[in-house]
Amino acid sequence: MKKFLVLSVLAIMLFSSFFVFAANKTSNFVVGINYFGNQGVLITLANNSKYVIEYFDGSVIMVDDNFTVDKIVTDIENLIATGVDGLVVWTPTPTLYPIISQMCLKAKVPFVLSDKVPEQQALRDQLRQNPYFVGGVGPANEEYGIEVANYALSQGWKTCIVNTTAPGDPTDEPRLIAFRKAYEAGGGKILDIARSSSGDQTGQAATENSLIAHPNPDFIYGVGSALGIGAVRALEKFNYNTKVVTSGLEEEILNYLAEGKIAMANGDYWVSGTYAAIMLQNYLEGFPLKDENGQAPIYDQVGFFNVESQQVDLFKKCFIYQPIYSKSEILQMSGKNNKDFDFKAFLKVIENYTLEDRVAQKLKEGIVTEEEVISAGININK
Repeated sequence: MKKFLVLSVLAIMLFSSFFVFAANKTSNFVVGINYFGNQGVLITLANNSKYVIEYFDGSVIMVDDNFTVDKIVTDIENLIATGVDGLVVWTPTPTLYPIISQMCLKAKVPFVLSDKVPEQQALRDQLRQNPYFVGGVGPANEEYGIEVANYALSQGWKTCIVNTTAPGDPTDEPRLIAFRKAYEAGGGKILDIARSSSGDQTGQAATENSLIAHPNPDFIYGVGSALGIGAVRALEKFNYNTKVVTSGLEEEILNYLAEGKIAMANGDYWVSGTYAAIMLQNYLEGFPLKDENGQAPIYDQVGFFNVESQQVDLFKKCFIYQPIYSKSEILQMSGKNNKDFDFKAFLKVIENYTLEDRVAQKLKEGIVTEEEVISAGININK
């Protein structure tokens, strides 16, 4: 009898310990992330999602689409087959949204769109009919184009070539349209729009051909960072005074900026990858973020900032050599960890995303010094 009682007590203790362990155990979600190819901007975007998931003790499977649109569908299909708990999806082709949505619906796998989201309301409505559609986050693309146009006009630049991608890209096309409207309204003239093929991600060849047909324009607008890099490389074959401006802040762009090969660059360092992963993590934890209409949010107004040549070293320290947000900051962007974190709180995080805000935080963390901040000319007190 005594032996029976001892065994019973041990069994209860073991049973109770199991439940304590189960209650305290963090859910280790496995998330699949596709990236279009081995290019700085694309890898940065994917890595910005990766560090969020890993901060929550999740794991990530990343797949390279090898710059092939058709392979995006295959890769996502394969990720679903591995049994991932959710997907962070990037696609430059709007026609793929319904296909990907149907795949995820059939497999009951939640997915979020990172960096590129559909402009068309019909597509947005269609996606929102899928209960496994988490939402999407993208940059304020039109504002990028307007900013570049205003900068060029302020410099007195009257002629340009635009280096961009094929028509319909959800990021590049809105930038181009907004740039063209603002630049031409201010008296500028676009001599040519050089469109790159799927095999030339930088548009260098197309830009070289355009420069032969339209010698010595005042500047080239590389609509994305890879296209800005292609413009710089294309100009190396010509003895022109042409300047380059671009939207995107990957390390090669920053180096060109410091060297004077790029006159102006702006961007948000692909923070949409970070925000998209936060949305997915909250969904997986059972705290989905819903907009004011109770729907999956599609937010395409993530702000950006200009980086000047004297700010390059500081920018690298704050953004390139470590994640944009610290682990403690990310963990508070969770309805599970922070009962006050809802869609309004999420929007507040995005709206507060500025160069000054991030530099101030890195100063607080001891990542940068006050002397470095002053030397870069950044006013963190405004």
